[in-house]
Amino acid sequence: MTFYDWMLALHLIAVFAIASALVLYSALVVSGRRMTTLEETRTLFRIAPVGGPLIGAGMGLALVFGIVLALKSSEFKIWDGWIIAAFVLWALLAEVGRRSGVYYTAVQKLAESDAEQEVLTRLRASTGALLHVATVALFVLLLLDMLFKPGA
Repeated sequence: MTFYDWMLALHLIAVFAIASALVLYSALVVSGRRMTTLEETRTLFRIAPVGGPLIGAGMGLALVFGIVLALKSSEFKIWDGWIIAAFVLWALLAEVGRRSGVYYTAVQKLAESDAEQEVLTRLRASTGALLHVATVALFVLLLLDMLFKPGA
């Protein structure tokens, strides 16, 4: 295997880490909307920390390995339109995902303070779910950009 092959493999592993964290968070968002007690929500939030390192490491490593791939490629240049689009989508994904995380972290803190009705109301509110759906949508757009390389 060449250096480029290794970088591509590591880039893909990082992307799979992001995808697996998004699947976990999707399950938590859907489950959270169905919670009926504060104890259920606390149990739900005990699972959530697994996704943090996956998405953090995945985002950072996917970016680093993606840049290395673009710089080492004889076929593509770092200023190609689809690569610039990938950087923009990556930044948007990071920001929308951050906002989603802030929303659900605030709900988790409320769950620790015994504010049951407020917690259940926020879990059922559309704000967090819409932020998460936007995060997943940006991830899918980024994947499509990487797969089809428009303009390449």
